[in-house]
Amino acid sequence: MNLPKNIKTNQNIKLSQATNSEPPRTVVAQWHWKRHVWAAYQLPNGVKVMSERQVALIVGKSKTDVRIFAEQKQLESIIVQIPNGKIIKGYTLPAVAVYLRQLFEQGYLLEHRLSLSRSEWKQLIEALSNPERGKAVTPNPCFFSGNYRLAKAQTIQIKLENHIYLQVLVVAPGEYRIGYDEGMRCIHSNCEWLIDNSPKRAKTLSKMKLSKEIVECRVNTPEGVKQVYTLTCEDWLSVWEYFANRGNTRATAVLKACAQESIPLRVAKALSLGQ
Repeated sequence: MNLPKNIKTNQNIKLSQATNSEPPRTVVAQWHWKRHVWAAYQLPNGVKVMSERQVALIVGKSKTDVRIFAEQKQLESIIVQIPNGKIIKGYTLPAVAVYLRQLFEQGYLLEHRLSLSRSEWKQLIEALSNPERGKAVTPNPCFFSGNYRLAKAQTIQIKLENHIYLQVLVVAPGEYRIGYDEGMRCIHSNCEWLIDNSPKRAKTLSKMKLSKEIVECRVNTPEGVKQVYTLTCEDWLSVWEYFANRGNTRATAVLKACAQESIPLRVAKALSLGQ
């Protein structure tokens, strides 16, 4: 696979804002690729950008290095307002791909902490170059076709077993949900399996009899508001059972813990203790 030499500018992105309008506000988001997750900010139109610090983490360079490279190469950027009210310059994902591509060609990424193969680095750069191809952690439209609901939620962490913890979202008294990332993370599996946009995966989800309702929770974090797509605890039991039946021992352990004491009961106890 050849690395993209000319990355096209996303026509939906305005690279400069009018001086008489305030920068667009963003929410805390994440960008996923395979088993890796990076922090980002998301604009109202769904476009994700990264701050200098966030870019530095993905490329393995300092913020100063990022700033110098961005100025020299005139990387695609957007002035945005992050959740804490600060105005920053956000770099688009294709811009991050430009930086990574140069580092790749210079051989720097061979010493990167991710320890990816040459083929994987090419795949990562390609994914960043074309973020519209697969917006991760969004419901599979081939299956999730029900009503959309946006709800505020609070987080609480419960212990299922030794070294197995689960973050649960409390939407309302007695209504508990679990985010896509969290539900897959606790069984050491990848969220990409759940969000795979294919009729085949939709058929698998249908056999599990999962709810087709799309519920997105907004959660307050120290970094700002984070948006998370979720499933019910009952739906997750079906997902975990699917993986347990295919040899995932972590999923088996989670199911055994839930059989001993249900997630809602564990959450209710934790809430009563003021955790």
